[in-house]
Amino acid sequence: MTQRRQNLLNCLSPDAECLHMAVAPNAELEALASAVARQVDALAHLRFKFEVQQLMLAGGWSNYVTETTDELREAIDQVQRADAEFRRCLGHASARSLALSPESTLREVARAVGEPWRYIFEQGRDELGRAIERINALCAENRKLLARGYLATSDALALLGVGSGAAYDATGTAISSAGTAAILDAKG
Repeated sequence: MTQRRQNLLNCLSPDAECLHMAVAPNAELEALASAVARQVDALAHLRFKFEVQQLMLAGGWSNYVTETTDELREAIDQVQRADAEFRRCLGHASARSLALSPESTLREVARAVGEPWRYIFEQGRDELGRAIERINALCAENRKLLARGYLATSDALALLGVGSGAAYDATGTAISSAGTAAILDAKG
């Protein structure tokens, strides 16, 4: 657990003072803060799994692609469960505690509450944004590495005279790997 997250969670204890202000007990806001923290943790785990996959792909260890993909699926399921809980808590906090629409965003909730809740939710929102941004970058890079690996395998098979199927780039566009590998005739 990061120190920043621990500091945020410390603000939730009933006798804590955060930013020199007593925390007013509010079950919905506490549940929302905990849900944000769990979502940040789930995204950190997902990021780790993408980083592991990237290391495997960059290192040429393609025999681990299936395992890392399975682990990514499990991490994505964990993120989806954390997101469902987050959305449920967000709706409850919005409607019950703040008289906002149940469809309110975390930003709207943060604007509607006083300190220290505002700080807690703004920090959580910032952490969620950074985590998602990094995961998107890792995902894009891993797609490129997978596409390069596929093309290298197709080219190697073509050198051996084995036909290959269609190839796709990181965007899903069909590309042709035919003609990318050439054998020079040293006798010619």
